Amino acid sequence: MKRLYSMPAFLLLAFLSLTGMTQTTDHTCGAEDIHNPEATYGEVSDIDGNTYKTVIIDDKIWFSENLKVSRFQDGSAIPEVTDATQWSELTGPGMCFYQNDPEFECPYGRLYNFYTAVDSRNPCPNGWRVPSMEDVYDLIFYLDPNANPQQPGNTPNTAGGPLKSEGLSYWRVPNTGATNLTGFSAIPNGGRNNEGLFSLSNDAASGYWMSTAAGANNAMGFFIELAYPQDYLVRNAYWSEYGACIRCVTDVGVQNLNDIGPSDIRVFPNPSSELVNLTVPSSLIGQEYTITDMMGRLTLTGRIVASGTTISIAEFPVGIYLLRLPAQDGLVVKLVKQ
Repeated sequence: MKRLYSMPAFLLLAFLSLTGMTQTTDHTCGAEDIHNPEATYGEVSDIDGNTYKTVIIDDKIWFSENLKVSRFQDGSAIPEVTDATQWSELTGPGMCFYQNDPEFECPYGRLYNFYTAVDSRNPCPNGWRVPSMEDVYDLIFYLDPNANPQQPGNTPNTAGGPLKSEGLSYWRVPNTGATNLTGFSAIPNGGRNNEGLFSLSNDAASGYWMSTAAGANNAMGFFIELAYPQDYLVRNAYWSEYGACIRCVTDVGVQNLNDIGPSDIRVFPNPSSELVNLTVPSSLIGQEYTITDMMGRLTLTGRIVASGTTISIAEFPVGIYLLRLPAQDGLVVKLVKQ
């Protein structure tokens, strides 16, 4: 996908959420040495009330932690399957803990089969999705514009290192190339094969489902894999009965619109060189807005004084900024100063 504006990987950092303003290596469940302490993270909750750190990479917002939800968005249960034979015979959604041990939920989340990832009821929070092939291509080529565009797996590339959590607290030696510059904070998670057997270790690789099928009738699904001996982000395929993790994704400017629809808010002109007009519903009058740059640094704060408010960005350097509005869980709109 051609982009008018892009940034080098070393500038990729998270957006500062009004609901999660700490800068720490701690996972939301309390586990340490996972996140990038230099990054700032947002936060979102699933239908079960679990919270997850999130991070903006280019024009998308990614989970920085593995999904651990037990229900689809419509409230229906995702079956927990512990028996190996039953797991291997599934033709629909299923989930489990690694080694069937709930202690692994923190910080590894849960393992889901591909049928869960592709189910129309959606295991991700409202407004979020299991990433598609397009989402993954965007991620790979944003982090490494020179990545191999062909099979197998878009390797070689250097997109994996900025996604992997640093150090050896979770990863096996040598955890090649890991910098976690993006704040994505990938940790290895173990897995469960199509016979229902768990991997012997959970320190070698992390695997995340896409929503894109790799075979007829959803017999196989594509996934993302990061591994300890390399800095590649590998795009590969598993049998649908495999158990892997899920990282949800959404687009900047469209998430968390449960209470306020896109038609109720206008930001124009965008791009702009001097002034931006902001039109909002009356429920937001009196509320504060914030603008940060793409490194999460606060650039401007202000108050919405009327349904039509004008914001001056004349003094901003040319580039991309993020306007956060006080909708439910926060609404982020990308601004372009030209």
